[in-house]
Amino acid sequence: MDVEDTGINTYLCPVRFLTANKIFNGEGFMPEPAILVLDDANRLVEIVTHHEVEDARVEHLEGILTPGFVNSHCHLELSHLKGHIPKLTGLPEFAKHVILLRNKISLEEKMEHMRQAELEMWNNGTVAVGDISNGPESFELKAGSKLFYHTFIELIGLQPKNAEALFENGLNLFRQLEPQQLAGSLAPHASYSTSKELIQKIARYNQTHQLSFSIHNQESDEETKFLQGEKNEFEALYQFLGLDTTWFSPSGLSSLKYYSDVLASNAPSLLVHNTVTKAADVAVTLEKAVYWCFCPEANLYIEGRLPDLQLFKGLEQRICIGTDSLASNSHLDLIQEANNLLIAGAPFSLETLLRAITWNGAEALGISDHFGRLCPGKNVGLNWIDFKDSQLHFIKKIT
Repeated sequence: MDVEDTGINTYLCPVRFLTANKIFNGEGFMPEPAILVLDDANRLVEIVTHHEVEDARVEHLEGILTPGFVNSHCHLELSHLKGHIPKLTGLPEFAKHVILLRNKISLEEKMEHMRQAELEMWNNGTVAVGDISNGPESFELKAGSKLFYHTFIELIGLQPKNAEALFENGLNLFRQLEPQQLAGSLAPHASYSTSKELIQKIARYNQTHQLSFSIHNQESDEETKFLQGEKNEFEALYQFLGLDTTWFSPSGLSSLKYYSDVLASNAPSLLVHNTVTKAADVAVTLEKAVYWCFCPEANLYIEGRLPDLQLFKGLEQRICIGTDSLASNSHLDLIQEANNLLIAGAPFSLETLLRAITWNGAEALGISDHFGRLCPGKNVGLNWIDFKDSQLHFIKKIT
């Protein structure tokens, strides 16, 4: 009897056939029973049914197979600050600690901490990262990394008169990515630290070039108070920095409404943290290509609170997860971050959370052609996890 008679494929190169209780392809659980065909380098070459492979050749794993994870928001540059900033300081005081401590050690020491941080991400199943950079010090490391990075060049400056100069400085740094074959875009830090004029310039540039936009959004009540002209804790931070804010005219709006007109419908915008976001804020984004990135461990570390997760029910295709930095976290583990949302009673299904750390993150970063979904012929990574006792458990990175 030949192969055509049996309906069973044969493979000339060494291969591995994997299946599991469930296979999540990035967008949803696949119809059972699918089998993943890997080559001798553990790369996915085909997805077949059980009729096409002899049962004896198939490895059955107890648990779930998923694509490699996408960390939508990280600050690799701050990895050396792990354990150095107290918890529950509130955002303005946390920012002050970062400013005071970030340059206290040598570049060589910083590099070693960054290497260890990215190794942690890799070992925990992450394959791609949306990373914030304020300078070029991480670029060489990223260029030689097994991880894929989309680097957000972060610009800070509250004075409108400085917007043009800051934008040009940001562009000069952004252009240093290309010779090292690194992906990236420009990003304002936050509405309390970046002028509306600079936010607009960044958004227009990214939209023109079809690049992802990112901003720290509504991370603290103090941000809202600042924009609405109420007494707020950022005043002490500005005094510490020697910044004159007497020129500032409060908008009377929430911070998201303050800049929502720059958000596009044809290019992704990643809003990070969303700790004090309200229903009215969500409403102004519904016609935009907005992705909501939650960093629960960082929210708990800095502010001791999480977003109102019920507000995001129905937005399952636009939810992402990040780790933030080791300055505000004890780990860079997306499975732990997803578990934080489960513990908090988030109204999200298991499928939604897995999508948040795979396909949605890739879409938000503009890298879904290469990551986030099981796709034969592309090295998107493959993780073996399980879901027991209402928690996710990482078992092994397969590739």
